[in-house]
Amino acid sequence: MRNLPMYFFVSLIPALLCLSFIAYPGPDETAAQVASAIQSGNSVELSKYFNSMVDLTLPGYDDSYSKAQAGQILKEFFSKNPVKSFKITRQGSSPDGSNYSIGSLDTGKKVFRVYFLIKSVNGQNLLHQLQVQDN
Repeated sequence: MRNLPMYFFVSLIPALLCLSFIAYPGPDETAAQVASAIQSGNSVELSKYFNSMVDLTLPGYDDSYSKAQAGQILKEFFSKNPVKSFKITRQGSSPDGSNYSIGSLDTGKKVFRVYFLIKSVNGQNLLHQLQVQDN
């Protein structure tokens, strides 16, 4: 370590800062990944974006659930309601920095209105609220 010039260590700082921005996707990218998981009906992929507790509203469910509980509830929902298509119809942000998306989920049997809210927690964008309601 003593033989390495000081500029070597100074040059590492920008590289490490760049890596910190790469580590967590931005809110728009997180919303796109959440939408993709919904489109594929993949509850496992969707739960990767959950905060430790999630406000979840689905037919028959309306409460705050742990990440694991919410994942199981969604797994059951997607098994009973296979996704035909999902499309985001509106997106926006609020003054507190949270981002929301509203979309339409078509299962072939029913069309559901989907709303989800993403907030930043320790620099990571996580899903805090998910509502799937009859349209």
